[in-house]
Amino acid sequence: MASLDVIEPEGPREGTIDLICDITDPSAVASAIERVRAEAGPVSIVVHCAAYQVISPFGRLDPESWARTFRVNVDGAFNVVRAALTDMQDAGWGRIVMITSSSQFAPPPGMTHYIASKGALTGMVRALATELGPDGITVNAVAPGLTATKHALHDVPPEHFETVRSRQAVPRTGEPSDIAAVVSFAASDDAAFMTGQTLLVDGGESRI
Repeated sequence: MASLDVIEPEGPREGTIDLICDITDPSAVASAIERVRAEAGPVSIVVHCAAYQVISPFGRLDPESWARTFRVNVDGAFNVVRAALTDMQDAGWGRIVMITSSSQFAPPPGMTHYIASKGALTGMVRALATELGPDGITVNAVAPGLTATKHALHDVPPEHFETVRSRQAVPRTGEPSDIAAVVSFAASDDAAFMTGQTLLVDGGESRI
C-alpha cells in the first residue's frame, strides 16, 4: 500500500499484486482490499508500513505537516486494518504488524510529530491485541532503527549513519532484510503466543 505520495510499482513479481492506493482514503482502501480478496482470497495478514516523515523543529512545524503525518501513519493504519478485519475474524486467525520506530525510545530533535504518530501506533497495537486476542488475531509492532532503505540512503547524511552505528551494539547499518525477517516472524505461526509487543530491530542502539 502506498501513502499519499504515489509510488510506481517496480514491475510485477511472482505471487504479488501491485496496487497504488491512497491509504488515507477509506473508500480507496476498501476497493484495494476487495481486489486482493478477488485475486488472492481472504486477507489473513496485514503489515502497515506506510509512513510520512519530514524533519522540522516543533516551533516551525506547520499544522498541515502535523496533520498529514497522522493521516498517513495513523489514519492509514486504521483504514487498512478496519477493511481487512472481518476476514481474520471469520477465519479465527490473523496477524497484524505495525511498523513503528525506535525513535520513540531515544527521540532525536525535529521529529516530534513523527514520533507522536508512531507512539499512537504503539498504543493502537496494545489496545487491539487486547480486543482481538479472543478472535485468534495477534497484533504486534516492529520498531526499526535507522535502516539503509532507498529513501534513507537518499535523504540521510552519511555521517548520521556513522553516528548511529557508533551507538549500536551491532556496529553495522541495518538492512531492509533485517526488518523483513522480524516482520516475517511476527506474522508466522511461531509467534502465536506473542501479542501486544514492540520488537526493536535497531542493532541494540536502544538496549531496553
